[in-house]
Amino acid sequence: MKKTLAAVLAAAMALSTASVAFATDTVYSDADLSEVINISGDVGIDFGKEYKYLVGTTISEKLGIDEYDLGKILDEGWARISVVVTEGSSRFATKPTISLVNAITSETVTETSYKWAANVPTIKFNGKTVTQAGKAVNGIPTASGDVFSLTEADIVKVVYPGDDGYEDLLKNVVANYGPDGNPVHVEVDSNKVTSTKLPVPQLKFKVAHTYGTSSVTVGMKFKITFTEDVTVDGTLFEDGDTIITDEVKFKAEYDKMNDVSTDMELTLDECDDNFVLLNKDGELYDKIGNDDFTLYFEDFAAFTGKMSSAQKVQNMYYSVDEIDEIVDAYPDVDFEMIQFLGTPSFTNSGSMTFNAIGGRDTTVYTFDGETLTPLDTTYDSTYGTVTAKGIKKLGTFVVASEVLEVEEEEEEEPKEPADETPAVEEKNPATGAC
Repeated sequence: MKKTLAAVLAAAMALSTASVAFATDTVYSDADLSEVINISGDVGIDFGKEYKYLVGTTISEKLGIDEYDLGKILDEGWARISVVVTEGSSRFATKPTISLVNAITSETVTETSYKWAANVPTIKFNGKTVTQAGKAVNGIPTASGDVFSLTEADIVKVVYPGDDGYEDLLKNVVANYGPDGNPVHVEVDSNKVTSTKLPVPQLKFKVAHTYGTSSVTVGMKFKITFTEDVTVDGTLFEDGDTIITDEVKFKAEYDKMNDVSTDMELTLDECDDNFVLLNKDGELYDKIGNDDFTLYFEDFAAFTGKMSSAQKVQNMYYSVDEIDEIVDAYPDVDFEMIQFLGTPSFTNSGSMTFNAIGGRDTTVYTFDGETLTPLDTTYDSTYGTVTAKGIKKLGTFVVASEVLEVEEEEEEEPKEPADETPAVEEKNPATGAC
């Protein structure tokens, strides 16, 4: 049976405070969610970050209807929507999904409650507290002539909510002694806000980290398939109609480091924001030439080396998260760990310096995911550090407060080989019989 959407949508607008049961999220229709509208070229995004885009406008332009009509169609089950990945399907950390969310299209203050200001005395009338600083206004004390009064001796009655004239009296008190009055005896306590919420489609996805130096582009289209006949603004969409939108593309890339000098630092926050590329476009070499440089990784470690004109751009993204399997294996040992997830490599070898968390007993290991390999280090008692030289490639470094005892598997003793000489049956020498 054909359905006319206009009537259904009008009913939804009238019930503006009703919640939409399907929605798992609520957004403002004008929220900074970078709606996918009239995209030309690639939309820039970051690796490893989840993105949410309202895509109703993109789709509805293709259909010739607005995004709220589209949301209602999907909410009523009159059509299905899906994401069709057109490029970079293997690059996603999470599968792109599209679902309906509540979009707040408008807000209205429908009711304001008030409280007594700090300068209001505590007044009791007939044994009941009427006014008290900071408490809600639930009754207005009046003198003769129904005039608001804060002089306890003059009060002849209290007008309560529901009494005749209460609303007009409250308006008068707010107008003269409210936030804009002089003096201020009444302050705003809270506002009751009524929101108009309508369903709209929202795209959610994340492009996985590559920890490399190249950008990654992903593309997608949105597919709408009608499951019933629907008439919207005079346009009929029939059961089985399928509409596919134009392709939208997103480009993820890493940015060059903010600090470029002979003495620089890369913070964990900068890693989170993907400002991790070293010597991008030869910038560092152009600035310092063949000079030595030191790159600090906050207070965890530092790499010192000599720059080279042949130095390629490197992704210096690092993490200091603990490696559970190592920590669990040595519960009595203190550790600091730093993992360079892009395994950057330098043209010239340099040195890595770490905190000597165990003093002279501090031992530094590299870890390849299975084996801990100790490095030769030099202890500096003045600065409380240990330094390993001859480092070109940065991977995973494990700093231990002491030498780790690695249990070696005992080799099984080889079994004596079985006697494989076939048995010979003895014969009776007299008869020749066995």
